[in-house]
Amino acid sequence: MATAELIAELVRAHTQGDERRWLNILSQLIAAESRAGHTRQAARLRELLAEAREQTSAQSRRSDRPIQLARAPRDLADVLDVRYSDVKLADLVLPPALRSSVQRILDEQRMASRLAEHGLSARRRLLMYGPPGCGKTMTAHALAGELALPLARVRLEVLFNRYLGETAATLTDIFDHISRVRAVYLFDEFDALGKHRTDEFDVGEAKRVVGTFLQLLDADHSDSLIVAATNLGGSLDHALLRRFDDVLNFPPPTEQAINTLLRRLLRSVSISADDIKQLAKQSKGLSFAEVRAAVDNARKAAILLDHQQPSIEHIAAELSARVRGDSL
Repeated sequence: MATAELIAELVRAHTQGDERRWLNILSQLIAAESRAGHTRQAARLRELLAEAREQTSAQSRRSDRPIQLARAPRDLADVLDVRYSDVKLADLVLPPALRSSVQRILDEQRMASRLAEHGLSARRRLLMYGPPGCGKTMTAHALAGELALPLARVRLEVLFNRYLGETAATLTDIFDHISRVRAVYLFDEFDALGKHRTDEFDVGEAKRVVGTFLQLLDADHSDSLIVAATNLGGSLDHALLRRFDDVLNFPPPTEQAINTLLRRLLRSVSISADDIKQLAKQSKGLSFAEVRAAVDNARKAAILLDHQQPSIEHIAAELSARVRGDSL
């Protein structure tokens, strides 16, 4: 976005009282000034940004007013689900190498202006792949939460079902929004968009959409993060894979990872470490999402029975049901 447009958007955000958007646009303006070689102006703007963030933080400590949520523009309201996230990196259960990769992305984003001063760009196009329920979507939430950015989920199922024949045009509108509003844009279930263009069973519309997506991705030089999440990394178009700064593999959870998750989920429940270890062993083959759902069901059942907390037997029963495939 041109500097003049950023300034206009900055003024608009200020007049509308949208503090989060004002801070986001100011960050974009700093990055633009840095790229243009205006280092002194960028440094002065960074000082103003730091002062504004400190003032906003102080005001939030003094006030219990709800934070205004970001909203999708009216013409994209049904394909963009926009909200803020309070998930943090510490909430995720990730293998060490994967956690380091996510931390590196956060570090580069937080220092994007400094990288720009040296002609370098922060990682911002990410592909996450792995089995369902293993942390991909939650990681996108954590990126948004850590960076205090809106999280905008692109509803590809609506894009294809409701806009068949207009999908490419709607994608163009989405990327226009990406360039205007800095956020984390999550293309969930990306296999719906990014399958091989040579798939003999694929329809012509999907192939055209992939071509459009490639062109838009190449032309995008915004400060937003674009996150694609898929369950089937091997089925993605190789031309797409080359466009991403990082490709992150989310493996199925190990028994140790499930143990860690159960300890977090059950920290308010009187249950021994040995019992949790046994529950983790019993949960072999389940995803993080399935384990969370089982614990939630056990908690709800305890409330309905007027019990203080779920019993280990009830939790074990819920986990067993999911291992057998008896529960949804």
